Amino acid sequence: PFLDPQARISTTRHEWHFSDRVQRFPEFAAPNLRNQNNSVVVDADIPANASGVLYALGGIGGGVSLYMDDGFLVYEYNALAIARVKLKSAQRIPAGRVSIEMLTVMSAPKPGAPANLTLRLNGKEIASATTPFTPPLTFTASETFDVATDEGSPVTLDYFDRAPFHFNGKINDVHVMYLP
Repeated sequence: PFLDPQARISTTRHEWHFSDRVQRFPEFAAPNLRNQNNSVVVDADIPANASGVLYALGGIGGGVSLYMDDGFLVYEYNALAIARVKLKSAQRIPAGRVSIEMLTVMSAPKPGAPANLTLRLNGKEIASATTPFTPPLTFTASETFDVATDEGSPVTLDYFDRAPFHFNGKINDVHVMYLP
């Protein structure tokens, strides 16, 4: 039972709201964005050619990050540095207030199952992909959940040299909700 995913330390909550002041929130206490059906909705005011992390969980050895890069919206699911699945908007996101949703839906109710990833902007799907597997226990032993920055080791190599890659806009709310 030592490696039983159900025995992992975790929270009993199913819904959260985070502000842009949340940094270095331990992964074991943060929402499970790794292998749990979930929706993360970011309410943000973005400038023209926005850059920076909207939220990140984990680090270079595994995690997820939603970020802006020169106006493009990008999400990366880093599956233990073995598989890196990236979703990216086809065009730059115009400046203004936006609602960005990242939807993760497991393909099967078993440890390590693939997950279907969908990125939406203002309710419209702009990218989707499938990660080949999901780590059943944790992304890392020491990384965290951050909003508007990626304070630990960077989840993605895209902003490795710019870490912690602070967001240059304003995040009003990050709403995380587990889905059935």
